[in-house]
Amino acid sequence: MTLAEQLHDDGFVIVRGVIPPDELAATRASFEGLVDRQRQIWRDEASDDDSPEGAWMTSAQPRLGTFDGLVDDTDSARCVETILGRPLDVSQQIMQAPDVVPTQFMMMCSPQADHGPAAWHRDIHPIDQAPIVALQQDLLANGAGYLQWNLPLYDDRVLWVVPGSHARPNTDAENAALAADPKKPLPGSIRVELAAGDGVVYSNLILHWGSSYSP
Repeated sequence: MTLAEQLHDDGFVIVRGVIPPDELAATRASFEGLVDRQRQIWRDEASDDDSPEGAWMTSAQPRLGTFDGLVDDTDSARCVETILGRPLDVSQQIMQAPDVVPTQFMMMCSPQADHGPAAWHRDIHPIDQAPIVALQQDLLANGAGYLQWNLPLYDDRVLWVVPGSHARPNTDAENAALAADPKKPLPGSIRVELAAGDGVVYSNLILHWGSSYSP
């Protein structure tokens, strides 16, 4: 089965060893440099009523929403080079496109306190995109025009997905489970087990869940 066929059928693909083990230490160091720079920005933005560390201390998902202004030298450029390497090659295979480009770089960090699980969701905005069924029909007919990646620098078991849910609306069983508690495993869901440097690439239409945001 090709990567494109696997994405079509399951809605996600696990790619092992995107960052080779012998490159992990240097890659981590580069990204830690970006975090240090972002933490200084958060300190500068903190008001008198905030923690002196700002969002670093309070957010359930302290995140670098952009790398703009943080990448400024040869060492920090490794962060961008990592994303522009194998992830783009794999995306090109899945999308079966002559060229692909990234639309956003983002880094999520562990919070400093336990915030528990998020809620199940799909990363879509029907109000300004299209109804879910139309988006799914386009994906199945024309292939993926947009992909998302999670690329952890440390072993990661936080993400859960419902295989195949990218291609259909919620089932009655899923809606009942979501109504009862949107922060527990759904029927048929699986945990995505990633070692440091592994990646998972998936359709934004798939039902997925951040199961734990804690230190």
